[in-house]
Amino acid sequence: MKSIKWFLIIFSVLLITSCSLKPTGWWKEGVIAVMADSTDWEALQGSLRGAFEHVVRTPQIEKAFSLKYVQKKDFDRYTAFRYIILLGTLESKGRIGKLAQKVISDPEIKKGVEKGKYYVFVENNQWARDQLMAVIVGKDIPTLREKIEANANFLYAIFDTDFNRRLKKEMFDRGERKKIEKHLMSSYGWKLRIQHDYFLAQEFPKDGFLWFRRMYPERWIFVRWIDGGDTTLLNPKWVVGERNRIGAKYYGGDKIADKYFFSYRSTFLGRIAQITSGLWENTAKVAGGPFKNYTFYDPLSRRVYMIDIAVFAPGRKKMPFLRQLEVIAHSFKTVFDMDTTG
Repeated sequence: MKSIKWFLIIFSVLLITSCSLKPTGWWKEGVIAVMADSTDWEALQGSLRGAFEHVVRTPQIEKAFSLKYVQKKDFDRYTAFRYIILLGTLESKGRIGKLAQKVISDPEIKKGVEKGKYYVFVENNQWARDQLMAVIVGKDIPTLREKIEANANFLYAIFDTDFNRRLKKEMFDRGERKKIEKHLMSSYGWKLRIQHDYFLAQEFPKDGFLWFRRMYPERWIFVRWIDGGDTTLLNPKWVVGERNRIGAKYYGGDKIADKYFFSYRSTFLGRIAQITSGLWENTAKVAGGPFKNYTFYDPLSRRVYMIDIAVFAPGRKKMPFLRQLEVIAHSFKTVFDMDTTG
């Protein structure tokens, strides 16, 4: 009995030691490192870039993520990178392909890959702490290309979800406007989580409109709600007209620019929604920038909500600020949601 006890103690110490020996993952914001044999990378990089390098016009071209192909000489250094794609096929002959094949060495898993049933495996903390690795593997190049292209949104979401989770924690660990959030819920039946350095710039309850703002650089989020609204309002024409009306009344003439305008029907936090993005402009102020608008119907409150985020940051990258605003927008809850604590 004593020997078993000592074995467990020694094993626990070794386990803790081995974990502590792993370096903390390092990262360059917005970058996913890709480890693959050169022939596999050359054959599949177009499909991978299409899946992960979502382009946003701000009006400059910015990407949600950028892929960084890891050369052989940099391999050891990048084993401690936060976000990694390990790419290979059952036919790969190089070092990286062999690594990918080890992940699927189990006969049943390998058979599933051969049949196209499995193609992606997610590993956490494989070579470093706080690391997320997606092992993407297929029977051969054509099969893997097909899998990547058919499941592009799913693959993107693996890293995007993790990034937003980390960002959310980082944002609200710095401070949160709890009193304002309680005011929103008690007065209007909904709330957003508000970072400590945003302020309530305008509040017009009778108009169903309020606006939060943050400076340096300037960014904002407004909420418009319509009692008794229905899904007939969820169309591009109404969204554009209402947003332009709000821009004229509250923002000194802001309006949606025709360039890079995009609108589609989808869902937002489980509710049917019209999602619209593009550029806003103000010709009088010679200003503009990117925006994203979520207009959706909430059946429990019988309201149409419009949540709109926008950035004005001349000479700076806008994607980091848009991502922060996205986190705030997705914190939306109504009094009917079971968890209203945040």
